[in-house]
Amino acid sequence: MRGFFLGVIVGALGTLWYTRRAGELQIARRFGEMQEKANAVLMESRRILEETRQELAAALEAGKNTVQQRTERLRHPTSEAGEGGQAGSEPTPPAS
Repeated sequence: MRGFFLGVIVGALGTLWYTRRAGELQIARRFGEMQEKANAVLMESRRILEETRQELAAALEAGKNTVQQRTERLRHPTSEAGEGGQAGSEPTPPAS
């Protein structure tokens, strides 16, 4: 009878220990999964941010080039008009 009660007590303690340990392992596994998902989201955010930075840099460079071209046209208006005739002027009618 004593062995029976000792077996029941040891079995109950073993069950409690296993249940508690399994719960801790499950929590640790869930935590690891959530951490992996969060890391994946951060990596995707970094990738999108890097792409956005590259696009903004390209747009800034294109805008800078456009401003430089317009500035050059304003500085040297006669050089462009001299190459292809008078730019923006109407043709003069022939004298009779």
